[in-house]
Amino acid sequence: MMQRWRHYLLGAALAVLGLTTGCSILPKSEPQTRFNLPAAALDTHVPQQKGVLFVAVPQGNRLISSNYVLIQPEHTEIQVYKGTLWADTVPSLLRERLITAFSEAQLFDAISGDAALRSDLTLETYVQRFQVQFENDQPIVHVQADAKLVDSNTASIVRSQRFYVTQPAQSKDVVHLVAAFGQATDQLSLELIQWLSR
Repeated sequence: MMQRWRHYLLGAALAVLGLTTGCSILPKSEPQTRFNLPAAALDTHVPQQKGVLFVAVPQGNRLISSNYVLIQPEHTEIQVYKGTLWADTVPSLLRERLITAFSEAQLFDAISGDAALRSDLTLETYVQRFQVQFENDQPIVHVQADAKLVDSNTASIVRSQRFYVTQPAQSKDVVHLVAAFGQATDQLSLELIQWLSR
């Protein structure tokens, strides 16, 4: 009886030891590299508009609203760049970039990202594309957004326009892809500034 009890204790001790040494049947999570959206100073010379502009968080489908780096190698297939994530969701990164660009350009008397504050105009955007597509094996970043300028007091659309920017990447390396995303977003910011300043 004593011998059987010793075997039981030994088995229990070995089981605990196995758990504490990191043995696990669960799959190991892949290491993720997170990237911020690069931004360059924009050379803008536009007249300052009166009032306060509120920049709403851009909308998009579920994939675009995530923090995945999206790749489209074929016509309709969407893939996720393995082991790589944006530092925040795409809409959040994009709004941060737009607010910074608009503020640096002194586009309005004030730029707001807080919906609780009073504003004269609201910029709403719906992002249709924010991905890398391949053309003849060349990676090209595609950014497409539908923008609406809305009168905050009457909730009426002042004007709307679609913006579509493409930017070739130097290679398929993730660092070059991220750099191309930054350049495409800079161009989108510049075109929005020119559109809003009309």
